[in-house]
Amino acid sequence: MPFIQDPQIRERITLPLLVLLGTNYIAMMGVGFVIPMLPIFARNLGASGFTLGLLVAGFSLSMGMVQPLAGSFSDSHGRKKFLCAGLVIFAVCGFGYNLTSSVLDITVVRFVQGIGAGMVFPVAMAYMADWAPPQYEGRYMALFNVSLMAGIGSGPVLGGILNDLFGIKAAFYGMGFASSLALLIVVIALPESRVSKVDKEGTPLLAVFRSILRDRRMRGVLLVRVSMMLAMVSSFVFLPVMMSEVLKASATMIGIVITLRTLVSASLQFPCGWLADRYNRVMLTIISVLSVAGIVSLLGFSTEVWQVMILFLLMGVGEALFLPTTSALAMEGGRSFGMGATMGVFNTALTLGMFMGSISAGLLIDQFGFGLAYALIAVMVAFTCLVSSPMMLKSAHTPGTLHATK
Repeated sequence: MPFIQDPQIRERITLPLLVLLGTNYIAMMGVGFVIPMLPIFARNLGASGFTLGLLVAGFSLSMGMVQPLAGSFSDSHGRKKFLCAGLVIFAVCGFGYNLTSSVLDITVVRFVQGIGAGMVFPVAMAYMADWAPPQYEGRYMALFNVSLMAGIGSGPVLGGILNDLFGIKAAFYGMGFASSLALLIVVIALPESRVSKVDKEGTPLLAVFRSILRDRRMRGVLLVRVSMMLAMVSSFVFLPVMMSEVLKASATMIGIVITLRTLVSASLQFPCGWLADRYNRVMLTIISVLSVAGIVSLLGFSTEVWQVMILFLLMGVGEALFLPTTSALAMEGGRSFGMGATMGVFNTALTLGMFMGSISAGLLIDQFGFGLAYALIAVMVAFTCLVSSPMMLKSAHTPGTLHATK
């Protein structure tokens, strides 16, 4: 495999890197336990499509507020303490879901969980970015994404099995225990990351954010990140409801469909990361987003579980190409603006897409049903991608530039 055979990468597969990847996997597996269960649980308590959208919107709102702050502060105050704090919140919220008895209760817990996610995601990515050598950003982020996608991918099927065997609360307990284990590993075995000179310059926080947003190429990367999340959040949040209510699928089958899609994405991260370092990252990004938009347009018209499974697997392929390319583009900017701050803003674009996607999808599904709602979401995704393309193409890396350094 080209990724592992490369000496620049093989020599840097150290114990701290393995600890970070293992911790990320365990934490994301815990999050994955509740992905298919939470919408169904909320639906049983009387949640409408709009209310389900608010669950995700609240999560994305709190995560979006915290991510740029946690990422930027980790540049100057160290990354480990923020990662630990986020995992503590994950564990508390996992157990806390079992104390809820109304949609409002779930919304509150979900909002608090978003605060934890706002610490975990950008800081873990900044850890990985700190260790990535120049021109290998795509492959390093592919390695990170494997741990993330494998965790989120294996969680739903295990959560579905726990639900079918022991009831829905077992899945929430699973998240609490998994997050606690990840926290223990970080405290014992993960060292503090070395922060680069750019991160230590002491530039005022708002000035850092302004410099990122003023960069035309970074604006394009952030906008396309929003675009992709419009597609992803509508599928992850509302597909379990569609499969349960329309297709009459069991919780285990819902978990299997989500897991297969995520594992496909994880398995393709290495080759897609290699592509991201060899070929034009912007063009690969555009291809991936437009492909996913086309697939989402068909999702709501599915009448059989196997149709949903095939479409979801194809979405996994598109996501596999998208993740390392955009992450690598963000890391290029991070070397100038500060890696933690850049990853915080980069992930805030993700949460903005989650917020917009969850609210709009909830409203559209309540108004038009799943078929037309997903088609309209696909149009929004494609349009946003096309708007962001000219921004990203400015000063884009070309294959020749990358090859010259290999």
